[in-house]
Amino acid sequence: MATNTFERKIELNTPESIKKLADIMKSEAPVKPLSTHPFSTTERDRSEKLLKQYLSR
Repeated sequence: MATNTFERKIELNTPESIKKLADIMKSEAPVKPLSTHPFSTTERDRSEKLLKQYLSR
């Protein structure tokens, strides 16, 4: 499997963008994650069924 590595330069040119970055860096990470299971069991079963159908072709 091919992989690419690259460096990306990020420039903050405005005082507003610098303030936003500083606010993000100062804030605490959320205690509770957004969702451990973003899909219902029914949706997951349906997705797995569709994947199996697609791969069987």
